[in-house]
Amino acid sequence: MSKYGVFALLALSEGQPLGVVVLNECAAIYAGGEFGEITELYVRPEARSLGVAARLVEAAIVEATRHGWHRIEVGAPPQPEWARTMQFYLRNGFEEVGPRLRRRL
Repeated sequence: MSKYGVFALLALSEGQPLGVVVLNECAAIYAGGEFGEITELYVRPEARSLGVAARLVEAAIVEATRHGWHRIEVGAPPQPEWARTMQFYLRNGFEEVGPRLRRRL
């Protein structure tokens, strides 16, 4: 059984959910040990462009710091159709480090 966890942080307004960020605890040699990966970031359409996603990312950074991680990663969606998402992460302190590959099983 792995000691690594999954953490979900909710953004609420008057008790109603506006968005969620999901962090997975990972480990890799290239990362120098444990780190966090944002696997989901979702904000309800009516709450978009209000700063909710940026506050969720900030909450994820606080959680990462609490766990002693020195980095958070996120997989960028395909470009150019998701350019707005890429620009969001770049504005929020992330840096582009290259494409991610996958193999479906």
